[in-house]
Amino acid sequence: MEEMKDKNLIKLIYQAEEKILEEKIRQVNRKIKDQIKDININEAFENTSKPEELKKIFEKIEENYSVKIAEYNQEFYKKGFIDGVNLMINCLK
Repeated sequence: MEEMKDKNLIKLIYQAEEKILEEKIRQVNRKIKDQIKDININEAFENTSKPEELKKIFEKIEENYSVKIAEYNQEFYKKGFIDGVNLMINCLK
């Protein structure tokens, strides 16, 4: 039962911070814009008979998502750390 309360508390905290987190995602997307490789979907469909071409396209997609996920995680960990420190400071007051 205690675990359920913790999950509800985390959900409430997330909802309270949702707009801030959404802005962080937008900032990260602007920051990594140059790192994301262009993917031509039409090219993928034209080359469906060439597995090596499809493989290259899927590798680009995977790399793009890896870059995004890494950056999102970094921002969220920083935000979580700062929030945790602020919580400890507020508890000590």
